[in-house]
Amino acid sequence: MPGKLNQIVENRLASITEQRKSLVKVWNPYISAVNKYLMEKENREMTPYEAQQVAQCLENALVDGGLRNRSRIFETTYQSNITFLGVQLPVIAALLPSLVLNQIGIVQALDRRTGAVFYLDLQYGQTKGSLTSGSTFIGAKTGHARSQAARRYATEYVYGESIGALGSTAYSGTVTYFPVVAGTMTITDGVETFTDDGNGVLVSDASSGTNGTIVYATGAYSVTFASATTTAPTTDYQYDYEKATNGVPEVNVNLTSESISAVDFPLRAKYTLGAAIDLEKAHGLVLEDELVKYLGGEIKFEIDHYGIEQITAAAEGANAATPFGTLSLTVGSGQEWLWKKYHLLDFIEKGSNNIFAKTLRAHATFIICGNNAARVIKQLEPHFSPAPGYGKITPTGPMVIGTLDGRQVIQDPFLATNRMYLGYKGDSILMAGLIYAPYIPLFATPTLITSDLAAQKGFLSASGYKVVNEGFYTYGDISGLI
Repeated sequence: MPGKLNQIVENRLASITEQRKSLVKVWNPYISAVNKYLMEKENREMTPYEAQQVAQCLENALVDGGLRNRSRIFETTYQSNITFLGVQLPVIAALLPSLVLNQIGIVQALDRRTGAVFYLDLQYGQTKGSLTSGSTFIGAKTGHARSQAARRYATEYVYGESIGALGSTAYSGTVTYFPVVAGTMTITDGVETFTDDGNGVLVSDASSGTNGTIVYATGAYSVTFASATTTAPTTDYQYDYEKATNGVPEVNVNLTSESISAVDFPLRAKYTLGAAIDLEKAHGLVLEDELVKYLGGEIKFEIDHYGIEQITAAAEGANAATPFGTLSLTVGSGQEWLWKKYHLLDFIEKGSNNIFAKTLRAHATFIICGNNAARVIKQLEPHFSPAPGYGKITPTGPMVIGTLDGRQVIQDPFLATNRMYLGYKGDSILMAGLIYAPYIPLFATPTLITSDLAAQKGFLSASGYKVVNEGFYTYGDISGLI
């Protein structure tokens, strides 16, 4: 039966993989346009994973819209002018670099409007000392366990194994893992300690205490405390894992999930045909194309900032990493601004270390800052490197302005001008700070012209958001700028 079940699982996984490949093939003309845009802007091709995400988003739009004619839904995507396509593609692709969220969150397309996101939860597969089977070892929402026992789970040492409740004097039994390595056992209640002398004797450090015994082969021990224990006694020891039953520590890989629902971003534009004709006559501009450009850009901006607001709220939440305070950049007597501003580098490292201290698994990979903070960061050459095309691209809200010592820097004019947020993006959907889950890419409805010669056009995008671990974020401020 287990063999048949494994075969069913393998067949199912293979089927899912083939479905994804088939979806990419169906949407290949649109994916090729996205890929061409990416080559022109970033000089790279999409990865197979990115292509699957794009295909899934396009399929969602088709199904959710209840239509079957793709050219009617995606009428803006069959234009041959790649410059025109470039206006929509950062949103349609849902994972190109022009979306700020791609720099600060992990992207995973939803295949339905309400779905689930999965988090990695590595659990202890067995009780080992103070570590309990089924409790979290490394979790996406909690980080790494902190005790010494947790740091040495993958060793042949046992720490903090309970030998009984408090209030007694005599304790005897058998430790969980044996044979015990000679000379390694200690038993203590925090007041009196018994130490293995290497010959099977547990020597008491109490002046009125008596020695106990340990049988290395069987793990059987016996001790008598000088007085009733006020703290439950525990034992530490080393065992021979090659001879012990279940001597190699196990880890259970568990996936926990939480629901996530897409948030809609709808817009509707109205204009008269007369205005469209006048604009084209006077300036050669097609009003409908300009609407797609600006309203599509507005939706892109709102998608980005919705995610940023999730991060800033998490950074100021109760479970976030410790804030890194306020740095005064006021130039004092005898000081030079040239050196004063470089104090910001150490300030940022302090915040990054706060994230590391909180999670034990991450440090800052990006900075989101207000205008004043960005103003100083831009002056920190050679640590700061401007983003390609920076200064030539018209900003539409938050934008990537470059990197500071390898960290992405996003300037957001909607933040408090002196504030900075630090965060960790994550290395996969299983260990992420924020999950951005696009459902429907930006699409435009066919233009509707009414009897009074007024035109209407609708736009829609939908995405889900989920903060996984607030500990991946923190914040700080600067002050004293003129």
